[in-house]
Amino acid sequence: MLRTHLCWALSALLASLAGFANAQIYTWTDAQGNKIYSDQPHPDSRQVDLPPTNTLESVVPQTPEARQGAQNRNEDRQGQLNSGYRTLEIASPKNDEGIRANDGNLTLTINTDPPLSPGHILRANVDGEMRQEAVAGNGQSTQRLTLRELDRGSHNVALVVTNTRGEEVQRSQGITVHIQRTSILQPGRTGPNSAPQAPQIPAPGGTAP
Repeated sequence: MLRTHLCWALSALLASLAGFANAQIYTWTDAQGNKIYSDQPHPDSRQVDLPPTNTLESVVPQTPEARQGAQNRNEDRQGQLNSGYRTLEIASPKNDEGIRANDGNLTLTINTDPPLSPGHILRANVDGEMRQEAVAGNGQSTQRLTLRELDRGSHNVALVVTNTRGEEVQRSQGITVHIQRTSILQPGRTGPNSAPQAPQIPAPGGTAP
């Protein structure tokens, strides 16, 4: 019974002093043979070695406003991933615009609202075929996408936003652009911008003039 009482007393004392990192515990036996524990030294006492105490970092609770703000941001981002964009448009070139591009390269300036999400990929559909050129979501509202080696003539160009699984999220209205490339069939022009000339075919029985 006495041993049980002493063990309980020791446990209670250790628990009460666990929060003090530098606390010292002393023990001794009194005249009646009772084991005594205290945080105050005694002439016949010895120091008790305590194991390291476990500590936890305090967590500052979020205010209701902070929690609501974080929830709104998560909902906005998830809503954008699921439902697309209020604005998805080609700002340049304009619809029905003629573009001089002898190399066939066409650069699109694109506006999105909200900004292009990091979970999205922006590509172009030209004449019903998906192009390989792409812009990964970067949190910006304006993007530039260059389509390379388009044939001369008229093309219908639309924007397509997909997620990382390749699933289409949204598609813009298409515009028509007219790519103007130098042709060897054009009449000759002089100067550094002159069109290349088709080779002349020698006349029968003679030489080319």
